[in-house]
Formats: sequence, structure tokens, C-alpha cells
Amino acid sequence: MSRSNRPVNPTAENALDRMKLEVASELGISERVRSQGWSTMTSADCGRVGGHMVRKMIEQYESSMGGASATSSTAGTMTAQFDANNQP
Repeated sequence: MSRSNRPVNPTAENALDRMKLEVASELGISERVRSQGWSTMTSADCGRVGGHMVRKMIEQYESSMGGASATSSTAGTMTAQFDANNQP
């Protein structure tokens, strides 16, 4: 199966771009993105933006499903159980 940079849902591309700028604003890097573009950003900054986007999407999905947020005590316990860094 080949990989491509095309989104699975092309209509969501604009919404993801808006979300990306919203997260960049929360991180305090939106002015630099607007003036210089994403290509000049460090990989660490892009990684932070992507990580926050994923976290927000998971929270939105969980709330739409009526589930608990990622900060609940049971979610932390379940995650730690399968954490590769958690040595028995």
C-alpha cells in the first residue's frame, strides 16, 4: 500500500489548517508562522503543534462518544499498564 500526503477526507483539510494555526497561537508561535511560513519552523515546534493537535482531536472524539477525558485516573492507569518505559 502506498503512502501519500493527500488527506483521507479532502474537505477536512481547511479545518485542520485552522486547527494548526489555533494551536500555534496557543504555543505563541503563530506570528512567526504567518510571517515566515511553516517551512522555516523547527521540527521541535512542528512536533509540538502536531502533538497538541492529536491531543485535542482525541479529547473531541472522547467527548463526542460520551467517554471520560484523557485526564481521568483510569485512563492514566491503563496507559501506564502498556507503557514501554514502565519496567515491572
